[in-house]
Amino acid sequence: MLSALAACSKAPPAPPAPVAAPDTAASPLVEPVSPPADLPPLPRILAPVRLAFTGDINLGTLTFPDGVPPEAGRGLFDAARDALSGDLVVGNFEGVLGDSGTTYKCGREGKHVTLADTAPPKPEPKPVAAKREARLCYAFLTPTALAPRLAEAGFTHLNLANNHANDFGDEARNTTERILDSLGLRTYGPLGSIAVDTIRKGDSLTTVGLLGFTTYPYAYDLLDIARSAAVVDSVRTLVDLLLVTFHGGAEGAKALHVPEAAESLGREPRGDLRTWTHAVIDAGADAVIGHGPHVLRGIELYRGKPIVYSLGNFLTYRGFNLSGPLGLTGVLQLEAGADLSWRRLRFVPMVQLPRSGPAPDSGHEVLDLVRTLSRDDFGDSGARIGDHGEVLLPE
Repeated sequence: MLSALAACSKAPPAPPAPVAAPDTAASPLVEPVSPPADLPPLPRILAPVRLAFTGDINLGTLTFPDGVPPEAGRGLFDAARDALSGDLVVGNFEGVLGDSGTTYKCGREGKHVTLADTAPPKPEPKPVAAKREARLCYAFLTPTALAPRLAEAGFTHLNLANNHANDFGDEARNTTERILDSLGLRTYGPLGSIAVDTIRKGDSLTTVGLLGFTTYPYAYDLLDIARSAAVVDSVRTLVDLLLVTFHGGAEGAKALHVPEAAESLGREPRGDLRTWTHAVIDAGADAVIGHGPHVLRGIELYRGKPIVYSLGNFLTYRGFNLSGPLGLTGVLQLEAGADLSWRRLRFVPMVQLPRSGPAPDSGHEVLDLVRTLSRDDFGDSGARIGDHGEVLLPE
């Protein structure tokens, strides 16, 4: 009993002394390893890039009698679809999108058009072609229902730096940009509008820039050569590959050759294209692609860089003369390697019949014409073109 009482009278044992936590800040379990200060960054791997370009596109217009194709233009691009492939597929869109509008391009009183104007005109007892053509107003308003044909054909980008982008005013041009954007089609050309895209392929990527010029105040102006070069130089640092397009030069079947002087359309100046194209390549452009004359022109290789002076009419449903050389067209395909040098250039020859889309050229007329123009206009710097449209690049 005494032993039990003695045991109960003992004080409880003291708790163990706390153990301080390790100071991980002062003594980390794993020492961080810092890279050597002189280790260079890993080089970025560039992706090869495939591009395709076409000339003028006008799917139809409300301003001409019977100016809109049936079935909302379905099928117009079918015969050319295989050639319209690439990471970027670029065309020149002539006109604006809308279902009604007023243009003041053809008179101070203005001309208002709507979808109701697409009904076929009443037959005339004695149709006079010259009289009817005199009534045509060359301002282009393409119904919005036709716009999806561009995305379905494979286009990714459309140039709006041309003489028809403002046919129905600034608001119509802005509406056109919004509609095309809603279809996943990027636009470029108006002032401040430059397309910069990143092409990703696995772990590699390449940034590509598109810059458009023409001779009108709402776009980058090719008449100002010094400023054009400055704009190209400023964009050059932002991209790996820079493509410049332009809409300029004289128009019509007599405009096949590129003169060694400034050109005009009537009294309207349309650019000294040889001087301008050389200046923008000197400023950093990797290729220059033109349209505007409505005919094909020659191809020049300047400092190893291609200059295509005109791709002609590609798909122009109504209001464009397609007789003779005006109906010859094609698709320019370019391929740059991972070192950003041009590895392959090809011109796919096509023809366009009235009220129809482009189709492969079954003869040799298109390539023969481009060969002749390239040789006659540019001599030793003119492109040599093979039997299948391949452009023979210098070593």
